[in-house]
Amino acid sequence: MFVEYLALFFMFMLLCAFVCAVICIPVMIANARGICGTQKTIILVLSWLGIFFGVTWLAALILSLAWHGEGQNCYACGSRLDELEKLAKLYKSKVISKSEYDKMKAKLLSDK
Repeated sequence: MFVEYLALFFMFMLLCAFVCAVICIPVMIANARGICGTQKTIILVLSWLGIFFGVTWLAALILSLAWHGEGQNCYACGSRLDELEKLAKLYKSKVISKSEYDKMKAKLLSDK
């Protein structure tokens, strides 16, 4: 009796792992394509709603393939902000001049 319950438990766990893996496919595609921000959140929510409404998972898959990413990782904006903060610290500590600061800041802000 115990062995049968144990087998049922492991089959249930295997089914849960399979469902989670399938649900994460649109999110993994979005990550690989560089999709982030609101679009990634939409894909994530639609993907997990696919547990209850299967058509939303299909919508998440289509959106992850249709939307275009920024061509870089999702943390590019954060790293750009970090670079601006470092630049400001260098300027405030008088390591770089105002003209150097302005040139570097313009370059950081123009890179996309």
